[in-house]
Amino acid sequence: MHDEIVALAKLAAMDDSARELDRELLELPARIESMRHDVSTLELLLSRERAQLADALKLKEARATELQSAADGLSRAKAKAAKATNLREVDAAEREVESNRRLIKERELEVAHLAEAIQQKSAGLAEREKGFEEARAMLAEEETSAKARIAELQATRAEVLAGRDGLIAQIGKMNVKRSDRARKSRGDGVVILEGGTCTGCRMALPAQLYIEIQKGQEVCTCPQCHRIVIYKPLLG
Repeated sequence: MHDEIVALAKLAAMDDSARELDRELLELPARIESMRHDVSTLELLLSRERAQLADALKLKEARATELQSAADGLSRAKAKAAKATNLREVDAAEREVESNRRLIKERELEVAHLAEAIQQKSAGLAEREKGFEEARAMLAEEETSAKARIAELQATRAEVLAGRDGLIAQIGKMNVKRSDRARKSRGDGVVILEGGTCTGCRMALPAQLYIEIQKGQEVCTCPQCHRIVIYKPLLG
């Protein structure tokens, strides 16, 4: 039983050393995935802005065409007015002239507004394009860095946990399950005691239980947090 208790303590020390490594191995891919999502969102927003800009340019082109048509119509209306031979023809030509002038004014104003909006949108889009390229470059850099770091962490973890299977082989299956269950729910499955208080949950252990823990004749658990508790002097 003493060998099993020592193996449990060594296993706990191994798992404790690997805990931060495991945390970083989980966090790194999650952080990279979050960055990928952000870059993908930026790309989608830029795609929509590009489409909006393209629509605005098409509308400006269409209004410019209408403006030219109105200008041509004004010229024809003025020609008609010059050739009018009676009051009726003069009135009709003048109405056509005025209609084309109004249309020209409306289209000129609309084209000017569109040109201003396009200029502003183009400038804003250029800035966001720049920011997107910077974000994409940063993502590529972080992916390369994370890949190297993950390889480093995995190598370190393999070193830290070398011999773990051998230790598990020295421990009864039930106690391995107890340790793993507490480690998953509490962060650690084994705690080392120097006194009558559980160092995991800070609960004062029952006197009889503490006596049994000190004897080291069986593997004991804290009744509060269910961690395996080991008396430090037993480890030598």
